[in-house]
Amino acid sequence: MSLTEQQRQEQLDVIRRTGGNREVMLSQRVIPDSYVAYSKLVEREEQTLTLPGAAVPVRLIVSKALDRKPGCSLHVNFHGGGFILPQNGDDDLYCARIAAGIHGIVVDVDYATSDKHPFPAAYDQSYAAVRWAFEQCAKWGGDPRRVSTGGHSAGGNLAAVVSMKAARTGDFKLCMQILDYAATDNYMSLVAEGQERSKAFSLLYADGDVERLKTPAVSPIFASPDDLKDQPFTLIVEAGKCPFQDVNRRYGEKLVQAGNQVKRVGFPESRHGFSVRMLDQWQEAQQTIVDAINACPPVE
Repeated sequence: MSLTEQQRQEQLDVIRRTGGNREVMLSQRVIPDSYVAYSKLVEREEQTLTLPGAAVPVRLIVSKALDRKPGCSLHVNFHGGGFILPQNGDDDLYCARIAAGIHGIVVDVDYATSDKHPFPAAYDQSYAAVRWAFEQCAKWGGDPRRVSTGGHSAGGNLAAVVSMKAARTGDFKLCMQILDYAATDNYMSLVAEGQERSKAFSLLYADGDVERLKTPAVSPIFASPDDLKDQPFTLIVEAGKCPFQDVNRRYGEKLVQAGNQVKRVGFPESRHGFSVRMLDQWQEAQQTIVDAINACPPVE
C-alpha cells in the first residue's frame, strides 16, 4: 500500500525538522579556491533524457575535461541525499574535480526525488542514464571499455543496483563501480534506534512498502550470490563515523564471496557525506577515487 498524502507529508516534516545541523554546516563552511578552480578545467553542458512511459525526464550534467584525449575514461556519478535531496553545487564541483583528475568525462545524474517519484523512478532513470552514456562514447571520444559508475550514500545504492541489473541484462559492461558510504541497506533504519531521519528517507523511497525495502533493487545487502555474479571491480569508500560502515563491509564480503574483486578504503575519522560535502579527509577520498578510475583497466 502506498503512502497517503498525509503520511508523505509527515515523513517530509521529519526530514525538514532533522536537517538543522546540515544547513548550519553548509552555511558556515569555506570552499577552498583551489577546489573552485576545477570548474575552470572542464566544459559543462546539460542534457535531458526522456524515458518511454516515465512520469518525468531525467536531467544529466556532463563535465568534460578541457585536456581530455581520445579514448578517455567516462564516469557516471549518482549524488547523495536520501533519494530526496536534489543535485546541487557541491555535486558540480565534485564532478569537475573527478573529470579534471581523470582527464575525461563525468556524467552526473539528477534523478527524480522520492517526495514525488518513489522507487522505481530513480532506479529506472539511473540505469537509462548509464546506457545513454555508453551510447555517447563515440561522439565524445570516450572509451566504452573504460566506463565506470559511482555514487555517494543514496547514489552509491543506485550505482550498486545499476551494476547488478547490467550484469543480468548484458546491456553494457562497466569497468568499475565506486560505492562511497553507500546506502546498501535501507531497511535497517526501521529496526535501529535513533534513525528517525533515515527511516523517513527509506519510507519515502519505498512509498511506505516495508517489504520492498528488503529487496536487492532497494537494499543491495539483500542480494543473493546469483544477483552478485559478474560485478565489476568495486571500490568501497568507508567513513568510520557513518552508520553504513558495517553494512558496506558486509556487502563487500558478499561481493567477494560471489567471485568479484573488491578494494575497501577506510577513513576512520570521517562522517557520512564527507567526500562531497568537504568534511574531514574529503580531499584524500577524492584523490583515492581519481586514482582508482585512472588505474582501472579497460574491460574486455
